[in-house]
Amino acid sequence: MTSENNHSEATSAMSQASESNSQASVSASDVQKQVAAESTSAAPQEKPLTPSERFRIYNDNIKDGLRNGIQFTKHLDQLTETNDTDDLLAAATKLFDFTMNTDFVNFPHQYSAADYYLLFMGRLLELHAQSGVVLQSASDHEELSMHFAALGAQPTFKFVLVGGTNGGAFFTDKSSGLHLFYLNLEHKQLRFNSKAFTDLFAVSLISETVADRMKAINSLITFGKDLEKDYHFSVDYNLLAVENNVRYPTRHAILPAGTVDKLFVASADSNYMLQNAPEGHGAIIELDDGLTFGVAQTGTETAPQWVLTTEDSDGKISLMQVLLQYDFIREWYLANRSDLEIQSDPLIFA
Repeated sequence: MTSENNHSEATSAMSQASESNSQASVSASDVQKQVAAESTSAAPQEKPLTPSERFRIYNDNIKDGLRNGIQFTKHLDQLTETNDTDDLLAAATKLFDFTMNTDFVNFPHQYSAADYYLLFMGRLLELHAQSGVVLQSASDHEELSMHFAALGAQPTFKFVLVGGTNGGAFFTDKSSGLHLFYLNLEHKQLRFNSKAFTDLFAVSLISETVADRMKAINSLITFGKDLEKDYHFSVDYNLLAVENNVRYPTRHAILPAGTVDKLFVASADSNYMLQNAPEGHGAIIELDDGLTFGVAQTGTETAPQWVLTTEDSDGKISLMQVLLQYDFIREWYLANRSDLEIQSDPLIFA
């Protein structure tokens, strides 16, 4: 009897405790809901925009887009009209990265960053009273091209932008795709490409006179000199270098046996005398008007290096000019090109 009573009392106590916990849970839940409701009701309600307010925002966005367009025109005015070389570079640099369109204003007629490279090049030469290049704009769309005054309407050139982190652009023959040089205004670099110059001026344009081809090439050399003088650019002229102390390293440091002998035969057939080089291993040819062309091994036994050289009394004649002016040297160079070709910057021209 006592056991049954104790069991009944325990059951009753457990039931009461359960009801108490349930009531406490419900009570806590109710409190949380009440607090949340009060919090929601206390939060400020966002007032919807009136039609006038929406139109004011719309109008401001249009004004911002138009102001952006006006800012673009100021940079373009500076690029096309300034006579100051520093202002010229500053305007060109801004235009390369300028975004004309906004979410509310789009300009359907736009030139590209590549066109501003051409415009910068043309204007810099213009400021230095050089007229060797001609800029042209397409008649049916926004695109610039350039050609050499001495060579006529063909070939035509454009800049091709380089992707990636380095940036810059290649000055490119539109027909062949040859990259004559690489230009990077941000890093102040100009790198000429010996292979492309040889392909274009010593092969493709062989029917043009040497004088006209050299006028075109000299326009590009002048551009490089202007960049050096005005902006302290680093310029690799490669086979366009004219200084007498320049040594043009060949593609292969060790030339195959018989390479110089082939030049001996070619020079004899052209009535020029090949002589032993005064220093080191190699040979020189005395050409015309004090011009000397040479091929020599200037390295050491453990680190050989063959080079080509040109020397003249005024220090104005490059290897490129020798290749154009003397057929037998050009033919020898092209026939042995895989060994002799002067190397361009390997980081840019693979």
